Amino acid sequence: MDFKNAKKYILERLENELSPDLYYHGVHHTVDVYEVSIKIAEVENLSQEEKVIINTAALYHDSGFLFEYQENERLAVKLIKEVLPKFGYNRKQMDAIGSVILSTQLKARPNTLLQKIMSDADYDYLGREDNFKIAESLSKELKANGFSFNDEEWNNMQIRFLNKHEYHTSSSIQLRREKKWDYLRHLKTLKF
Repeated sequence: MDFKNAKKYILERLENELSPDLYYHGVHHTVDVYEVSIKIAEVENLSQEEKVIINTAALYHDSGFLFEYQENERLAVKLIKEVLPKFGYNRKQMDAIGSVILSTQLKARPNTLLQKIMSDADYDYLGREDNFKIAESLSKELKANGFSFNDEEWNNMQIRFLNKHEYHTSSSIQLRREKKWDYLRHLKTLKF
């Protein structure tokens, strides 16, 4: 696998082709998820091949936004099947990467360790100091893409999501869960 050039390829495409109204799902989010996936994969003692699979999935997980806003995950899987063979990825590796990408769909439940790492990396920001700022970028993006809600509705959507969300890996539970609950408690105190 030529991970280095697969990474270069997708980051260049995301940098140059993503819609400018992707305030949350821009290339900065992909890089953030990728960097977190590296850290979690290290703590979880993945094999070298598993690390390449999770890191490739992190880099390509939102690449479907190059084509469509809704249901972008299936388009990301389609893209990896077109692109990754050029970088020496085999069918088994692409199937594993595709499975990880599909596990990032909003209502999906991660089952495998790689899917759990991806989910934790994708939602890492919920348990960080910058959670409010990142959530605001998601709100701005949703409004720019045709979703309509006021501040109170947005706050309630976040509360419902945070109540359902859970971290899956021991490292994310240890590092992020408490700050996520602080964020949830803060949202519950807001008055509109």
